[in-house]
Amino acid sequence: MAMKGFLSQFDVTIDDKGRVRIPAKFKAQLGEDFVIACGSSACLKIYPMDKWEKLTAQVDQLSEFDEDAEQFKRTLYTNASFGEFDAAGRVLIPKRYRAYAELKKDLIASGVGDHFELWDAENWQKGDYASLAKRRDLQKGIAAKLSGDKA
Repeated sequence: MAMKGFLSQFDVTIDDKGRVRIPAKFKAQLGEDFVIACGSSACLKIYPMDKWEKLTAQVDQLSEFDEDAEQFKRTLYTNASFGEFDAAGRVLIPKRYRAYAELKKDLIASGVGDHFELWDAENWQKGDYASLAKRRDLQKGIAAKLSGDKA
């Protein structure tokens, strides 16, 4: 059975030169062509090219006459770049992206369905993303949205 979607979380490290070894289960789904983008939180989002193209197709539908849309496009595209693996199978994270996501040495690679995120391990823990309490709180709000309740 072929894997679909980025699931789970993995402990990874970033070296002094900004290189990260992507977990094998994520690397198999990522492929050779992918995009590294700054997230809306202090993290990096890594998209396989087909998922990035799907996302940007939606963004490109926004009107160029809408100032908020134009600013959003600017922040999205300016803070994204094509990724690549080096000869040793690592990904170089650009210095300004490392600063944006506050990446130190110990990182978390977190599956988010159609992409995965790279978090500094301390920031990941502060976000409490793996706790039952956080999940329960979020689940209530999402359940309301899924049922069509706008409250």
